[in-house]
Amino acid sequence: MTRVPPTHPSVSPAPRQPAGTATPEPASTAATGATAATAKPTEEPTGKAHTKPATKPKPSATPPPTDAPTTSWYTSPAATDAARRMSAAGTVGDPACTLSAVGRPDPALVPRESRIGIGHHGTYWCLVW
Repeated sequence: MTRVPPTHPSVSPAPRQPAGTATPEPASTAATGATAATAKPTEEPTGKAHTKPATKPKPSATPPPTDAPTTSWYTSPAATDAARRMSAAGTVGDPACTLSAVGRPDPALVPRESRIGIGHHGTYWCLVW
């Protein structure tokens, strides 16, 4: 048996079967199978042409600059003291806090374009502006 190198390196040859164990196929099926193994499909069974899916752009590590107002956050000793008092009392609310919370406060409730002092003790938070 002489081995012939494939003419198309991107197409794998059909798997070899040991001699004497293969059952012969009808000529029409064998010809169709050989054509299907070497031909590159251009259409899906539904009739739609193959298209490569568009790649989505990767998000940038840094957000693009915007002209939106900015909020400056800083650790406030007064807010931290108020959070300690709320934690000790087991209640939410202190006269020093503009916004008090148990758990993380909702940033949507704070004003834009401001400087906000934050302080927390345990799960109690105090924000001042």
